[in-house]
Amino acid sequence: MKAKTVFLFLSIAAVAVGADVPPVTCARNGIRCWHDVAYGPRGDLPDEGEGYKGSYGGWQSGMQWRSCTHRSGQFLDVYAPSRAVATNAVVALFLHGGSWSQCFDKDAVLFDLFRPLLEKGAVVGTANYILQTDITFNSSKRARKEATFAEMLRDIDAAADRLGAFAHALGVTAPRLVVLGESAGGHLALLYAYDQDNPSKLGLGLKHVPRVAQAVNIVGPTAFAEKEIANSMTWNFLFFKIRNHMFSRLMRRLVGLPDNASDDELLPLMAKWSPIDLVCDKSVPTVLAYGKLNKWFSTDGLVPASQFTLLERRLKDAGAPCVSRAFVPANHAEVRGKGGKWIAEQVFGTKKEK
Repeated sequence: MKAKTVFLFLSIAAVAVGADVPPVTCARNGIRCWHDVAYGPRGDLPDEGEGYKGSYGGWQSGMQWRSCTHRSGQFLDVYAPSRAVATNAVVALFLHGGSWSQCFDKDAVLFDLFRPLLEKGAVVGTANYILQTDITFNSSKRARKEATFAEMLRDIDAAADRLGAFAHALGVTAPRLVVLGESAGGHLALLYAYDQDNPSKLGLGLKHVPRVAQAVNIVGPTAFAEKEIANSMTWNFLFFKIRNHMFSRLMRRLVGLPDNASDDELLPLMAKWSPIDLVCDKSVPTVLAYGKLNKWFSTDGLVPASQFTLLERRLKDAGAPCVSRAFVPANHAEVRGKGGKWIAEQVFGTKKEK
């Protein structure tokens, strides 16, 4: 009788754990996948912009998708090992790049990063978030033009909450949330993680459920007010200075200013929305992966290496843990591929580097 009671209890618990998990979209090579898990009301709305152009592909090199310029719906794709996951498993939320203005979650599904995490037992989610679509990036008449960093962070907060609940339904009752991002997504990952313990800086009232345990920035800018980034609003040609209207207009919209706002109005807000400005002694442990074109060029061709060394110094001065690595040679698009295994090692604490 006692054995039957235990069996019945375990059966009920198993049903309860899986109650909120939708049917698996695909399961191959030891990996389960759920596509288009809605985390907010825009998950049920048509795409804004050029729309979804994906198609299921082979799993030998990961999921393969045709590129999509713009997708701002509130969707997650979730990946987990086919085997049972641990109750304290790593839950990794990945944020794609694309200049805060283009791309979407399925452009990011490259297993150079995800597979090492999944092999170690993590549950991995990759999220769409609202995009600031400039006409230079997307000619669609339906494209949004008002999205700001604040809106993006609110989406990320909701995505983290939904991913935590999804992982709980898979059996992860004590998740260790790691927020990762590449390029623009790396910048947002740091903002979201650092806001958790310094919420007054941005004043967004984010929930941070579950709490972030670690942040990983792959080639994302960290300090907009620094000279290299601020100067990117102007191109110098001989004795002339030519305004880079595309970048300056994008920055104005991202911080919530009108297109005709002055630089004096813009620059303080660029500093406000810089992760380096949110660092405090309680900031979560941070992993920085960045690239250099070669030993002579301190840039990956898009983001200067100083963006990472400055943040690393600020974190260490504050007493916050930080591990960084420069990949040489590597351009902006190559760091994730070259650094995937190393990043997974840092997430799982199997290797420590200073």
